[in-house]
Amino acid sequence: MIKNKEPTLKNCLSGFEHWLLEQDHAKNTVTSYLFDLKQFSEWIDHLYPNTMIAEIDSFSLQRFRGFLDKIEKNSATTINRKLQSLRRFFNWALKEQIIKQDPTTTIKLKTLQKILKPKSLAKGDLHKVLTIAGKGKQGIRNYALIQLMLQAGLRIGEVESLELVNVSLYDRSGEVRIRDGKGRKARSVPLNASIRKALQDYLKERIGSSSSLFTSSTGKPLTKRALQKIVSEIMDKAKCEGSAHTLRHTFATAFYNDHKKLVELSNLLGHSNLNTTARYTQASKEQLAEQLESSSLNEFGE
Repeated sequence: MIKNKEPTLKNCLSGFEHWLLEQDHAKNTVTSYLFDLKQFSEWIDHLYPNTMIAEIDSFSLQRFRGFLDKIEKNSATTINRKLQSLRRFFNWALKEQIIKQDPTTTIKLKTLQKILKPKSLAKGDLHKVLTIAGKGKQGIRNYALIQLMLQAGLRIGEVESLELVNVSLYDRSGEVRIRDGKGRKARSVPLNASIRKALQDYLKERIGSSSSLFTSSTGKPLTKRALQKIVSEIMDKAKCEGSAHTLRHTFATAFYNDHKKLVELSNLLGHSNLNTTARYTQASKEQLAEQLESSSLNEFGE
């Protein structure tokens, strides 16, 4: 609990950060909360210097919401994230008895536009991307990288963190163990024959003694930025729009279309919220048309 009788928001940030870390939040999540709160703190201090946290009311928060919308031109998603950060903070402050009332209870989030199904690559584009990836001096490595992201749906940050000990390859099975995924949710993802073959070929040619799975031509671990650059260059050469995350979306879309198993897909992707995974259940116009053509009611028009 904060000892000051009338603390400012700035005085409370270290205590809130300590609480977040105790709750085992990912480092990026904690950083995001603190970034949002510092922006609000600077904004309100500019209007009302040395404002005490107990003096912050719903009207102040509504003004801040308007500032983000009209002045900063933030998207609805960004505004809602910042408001959620404030909600989390003031909820904590209330539990810590730093404030007597939570001013965020009446603050409404901005209405989001319809969430579109994440973009994935068509089969023709996939063939082009894999063909391009396999060319050049680092073709074997780059092909294995693309296949891993495509066949296992890993985030680029998870690929960066992979070490040799996290990958198990056998004749008829294999798996990759994600040690520290988003939100610190560890998981294992099975590896199919395509990626097992690609990884086995790469490991025979792999350079360096680093524990990291993917290394550069000099044997040093590939950073997240370097991995993103490799994927982007391959996409550009294949004349396909997308990024490393597009490969993850392609994996998720294909898995759901093939199996229609949302919970299993959520586990494979490492999602903590099933609603996040549900984005992949939205049918395309072509799928909807095909389903309506096969409808049992279609015969009544003949």
